[in-house]
Amino acid sequence: MTPRFAFASALVCLTACSSSHNAPDAPAGGDAPTADAPVTADAACATIATTRCTKLQSCSPADLEKRFGDLATCETRETLACTEALAAPMTGNTPSATLACSDAIGAESCPDFFSKVPPTACTTQIGPGSGACGFSAECATGFCGVATDALCGTCAPQPAIGDACATIGCGQDLVCVAATSLCQSPVVANGACSRDLPCADGLTCVGANAQTSTTGLCTPEVTTANGACDPKHKTGADCSADAGLACDTTTTTCVAQPLVAAGMVCGPINGITTKCSGAATCVIPGNQTTGTCVAPAADGATCDTVAGPTCFTPARCVSTTAGGTAGTCQLPGSPTCQ
Repeated sequence: MTPRFAFASALVCLTACSSSHNAPDAPAGGDAPTADAPVTADAACATIATTRCTKLQSCSPADLEKRFGDLATCETRETLACTEALAAPMTGNTPSATLACSDAIGAESCPDFFSKVPPTACTTQIGPGSGACGFSAECATGFCGVATDALCGTCAPQPAIGDACATIGCGQDLVCVAATSLCQSPVVANGACSRDLPCADGLTCVGANAQTSTTGLCTPEVTTANGACDPKHKTGADCSADAGLACDTTTTTCVAQPLVAAGMVCGPINGITTKCSGAATCVIPGNQTTGTCVAPAADGATCDTVAGPTCFTPARCVSTTAGGTAGTCQLPGSPTCQ
C-alpha cells in the first residue's frame, strides 16, 4: 500500500499542507524558532519532512526502503517537495499551517497514516487562484488539475465520485480506480468491493468475480509472517506490503518481501515477487517474466514512464512530445504556471 506522501505522486499532505498528491521545527542544524520569531518555510519544511519520514520508518521500514532507500534520502526529498510547494506564487499555505500538519501527522496511528484521508490540519489550504496553477493550495477550489506528464494545470472543482481521473487524479480523499479511470471512495473493512470498488489501504477484496459480477468483501491483509495468504484473493486476503510481507505462491504463506537494489533481477522468482529498493523501478521486457531494477533518474535527466528510468519524487517525468512516454525529470516548482 502507499502511505500519504508527496511521491508520487500524489501525495496528500504536500499538496495540502505544503502546496500532490504527494514532506522539522528548525532548519537542519539550526535553532528552533522562538515565540518572538516567526517560523520560516525552511524550518517548517524540515520539520514536516522529518515527521513524515520518521513516521514512515516507524510504521513500515519496508515502505521506507522501497520508496527512498533510507531515512536521510526520504527527509531530503520530502524537504525539497515542501519548499518547492511553499514557494508557489499564489499558495494559501503557510509555514505555520505546515507545522500544524506536521504535529497532526506525528500524532496519527499507523493505519491512519496509511489511509487516503489526511488529518484535518492537513486539509489543503485555499489560495486565490482560478486559472493556471502548479499546486492545489494556489486554487480557491483547493484543487489544481495537473496532467500526469505536466507540471502546470488549471484550478478546477474538487473531484467527486465518478469523475474521470486518468490524467489529473482525484484530490485528497478519493482514489483513482485503474479499471475505470474514475474517482471512487475507498471501501472500508467488511464493505462490498469489486474491481470498480477498491478497498482502503490495509485491506484485500476477497471473493469478487468480475465475470459473474459478484462483489467481494474488504478483508484485513495478513500482517504476520507464515500466515496463510491467497494471491488470487478468492478465499483469503493477501499479505501486507506495509508489514514487509509478500505471498509465496508455492506455499501460500506470507514471507519477508525480497528487496533488491538497482541493477538486480526483479519480478516473480520462485513463487515470490522480488521488488526494488531506493525508488528503483522493476522494468520487465514484454517477452520476459522477470526484469531489472532501474534506479530513478536524477532531477533534470531524461526519463521514460514505461521503459524507465522514472523520476525521484517530487520530480515528475514531463513528456517532451504530446502523448509520449519519454521526457525529463522536472520539479513541480520549476516552471511559472501563471
